[in-house]
Amino acid sequence: MRSTSPIQYLPAGTLVGALVIALVMSAAVACSSSGDVVDDPAVDDGSTPERARYDNLSRDGLQIETADLNGDDEPDQWIFSTDDGRVVRVERDMNFDGNVDMWQYYDAEGELIEEEMSLDATVLVDVVAFYDDGKLTRKMMASDFDGSFPINKFYESDGQLLRVERDSSGDGNVDVWEYYDGGERSRIGWDTNGDGQPDRFDRH
Repeated sequence: MRSTSPIQYLPAGTLVGALVIALVMSAAVACSSSGDVVDDPAVDDGSTPERARYDNLSRDGLQIETADLNGDDEPDQWIFSTDDGRVVRVERDMNFDGNVDMWQYYDAEGELIEEEMSLDATVLVDVVAFYDDGKLTRKMMASDFDGSFPINKFYESDGQLLRVERDSSGDGNVDVWEYYDGGERSRIGWDTNGDGQPDRFDRH
């Protein structure tokens, strides 16, 4: 069974990367946790981001373990698990302002499958990352912090950027494609006739 140490739930592919790992490592001595069920104010105040994933942030039947990541005696991380210790969700206050701004979701085998972040002061999610077998496969990104995701980034199994698709017009349809080779952008395609396919390319 997995450990519930906060360091265990900071995989290398997370959106916050090395900064958060360093934060947790430096605060590890000061971390305090409890296996008791506690109130989670971030769930009940109606401020959850507008995404389908948040239709079910229920705590019913889950144990909640908290951790203080920055040593200020306030919880900054909530680990939600079943009675048998299987983690289903992790929430964090990454900037320590009292509000959860990162949510991670785990499958039945304990593998990270999805990660969401709010990057500004609003309650909307701005970045969504998808994982397969622990590896980042795709990111959806907002551009105007409005809850929409006009930018999609796709990654190869080794973590290198493969393709970026953009909705530059805001009509809900992809009209710009950026292609990458070895992590370097090799060409850009545009949809100039509205058929949903790139028909003009520029090479780099």
